[in-house]
Amino acid sequence: MENKIISKIKKLFALSESSNENEAKVALIKAQELLAKHKLSIKEIKEYQDTKTNVIENKTNVSFTKAKWKGRLAYVIAENFGCYSYFKTRRNNTVAFMGKDEDVTVCTIVLEYAIDCINNTVKKLKYQYYKKYNTTKGLENDYALGFIAGLENAFEKQKISNQQWNLVLVKDPAVIDRYNDMKFKGSVNTSTKFKGFNQVYEQGVEDGEKFSVTDKIAEVEEKILIGL
Repeated sequence: MENKIISKIKKLFALSESSNENEAKVALIKAQELLAKHKLSIKEIKEYQDTKTNVIENKTNVSFTKAKWKGRLAYVIAENFGCYSYFKTRRNNTVAFMGKDEDVTVCTIVLEYAIDCINNTVKKLKYQYYKKYNTTKGLENDYALGFIAGLENAFEKQKISNQQWNLVLVKDPAVIDRYNDMKFKGSVNTSTKFKGFNQVYEQGVEDGEKFSVTDKIAEVEEKILIGL
């Protein structure tokens, strides 16, 4: 249990240097709460070395056939939380993550939360655009592409402004070895083209840049720690 707590606090301190002011504030508060609750010092957190790496695979509840943007979103999230993303394919493509157990948990939470946010906004936009133009074909795709671009921009800003973010980004050698040993049958094409909804795309970029997941991650991980 202590290993998971320390790992979580390390990630929260990394996130507390985020360029997103609200996310940084929430992450720092959560880190301080856990330090006090578990009677740990910042020195102990910095000096702690995790000698055991538990690498896992997790098949998520996210699947797609035509909504290829979900595959692209999963890749961006995995790359920025020390994991790999890939697909379990049969009748559709189901997103899976591989990485350290706590990182896979974070990736799954972030992906599902991001998709919920995208779907909720798309639903509102479709209502507005159908009343104006009598069509919404391609709207979801363009908003999602914008959101992903904005999310990538936010991650890039974090990399530049916060060297501690490397704690979150770097894949553990054990994770790399496990992934390289896997045998994949074919590949899934997740490329998709812009459909022409310029304003929708720009709103997606703005929303992706503002997207904050710290509170959601802390909420779910706290439940996991309580259950140990």
